Amino acid sequence: MAFTANMPTPNADCSFLERIIMLNRRHCLTYIGTSAVAGLSPSLAFAQGKPLKILVGYPAGGAVDVVARQVGEELRVAGYNTVIENRTGAAGQLATEAMLAASADGSTIVMMPGGNATIFPHVYPKLRYSMSDLAPLAGVCSFQFALGVGPGTPAKTLKEFVDWAKANPGKASYGTPGAGTAMHFMGVMFGRKAGIDFQHVPYRGGAAAMTDVLGGTIPALSTTLPNLVTHHKSGKLRILGFSGDKALPGLSGVLTFKEQGYPELQLNEVFAFFASSKTPKAIQLELEAAIVAAVRSPRLVAAIEKLEFDSDVRSSADLARHLKEDFERWGPVIKATGYTADN
Repeated sequence: MAFTANMPTPNADCSFLERIIMLNRRHCLTYIGTSAVAGLSPSLAFAQGKPLKILVGYPAGGAVDVVARQVGEELRVAGYNTVIENRTGAAGQLATEAMLAASADGSTIVMMPGGNATIFPHVYPKLRYSMSDLAPLAGVCSFQFALGVGPGTPAKTLKEFVDWAKANPGKASYGTPGAGTAMHFMGVMFGRKAGIDFQHVPYRGGAAAMTDVLGGTIPALSTTLPNLVTHHKSGKLRILGFSGDKALPGLSGVLTFKEQGYPELQLNEVFAFFASSKTPKAIQLELEAAIVAAVRSPRLVAAIEKLEFDSDVRSSADLARHLKEDFERWGPVIKATGYTADN
């Protein structure tokens, strides 16, 4: 349109031939302008008004949802018509299944914890997808896990919690955002190592589990570390340990599980985007480039760090390697617990 802004308008004083020439010039320049837009870089051309549905398998307000919405906002700035849709249930499986059932044209993708691809195949005999069905697009952030307690127990340290659990058989339970997740198995591993009867209580997302812990309905919560930091600092709950390899400056006095005698609980996780493996490679690359650019933007880096996550941009190749390593790592761990779920 900029090419035609200063073109004169035909009027009655112009001859018929002059008006035809002027109109033809206008149409020609408009065509040139349109062609210039079509000649934009592949990523931008793909993004212009492109619908993009991001499925999230957890409720609004939870960790996955909040990060997905932050990325979605940045993608909207880049030109995508991004919509976040929460498809809760089956610990996030329903969202992944819905993504795979949609057209494999890149218009529907899913954001989920890496464990949904690396842990679930070891856990669910009737899982409706495998890693080969998923095309890793990009990693967004990484984080650690933690065990927090509320008014349902007087314990202020991990040792005190173990002592309390042994003195109160049947009372020690912990909530998680869902069965078959890394947080579930962290609790299983901790309970076995500590020698306590630690009962798992799965929820449909971390927000509901947090509500019950803060209200004293259940004593403990195994979830992502960022989910606990704000409540820990306000005194509403206490973080007894986390899965990092060293203490964090922002959590003075909070020890790692490793420092407290549980080295096997040194774990981390990644939030990542996936498409169907049937999606054309060119579109996968377009989406990867757009997501990586969004996650690297200063605004998004600051937003992720404010949420207490670690900005951890991973290309599709880096993400694929990480997932393969986690898949191979979790297999023997889950087998040792003896846990399986039946859909």
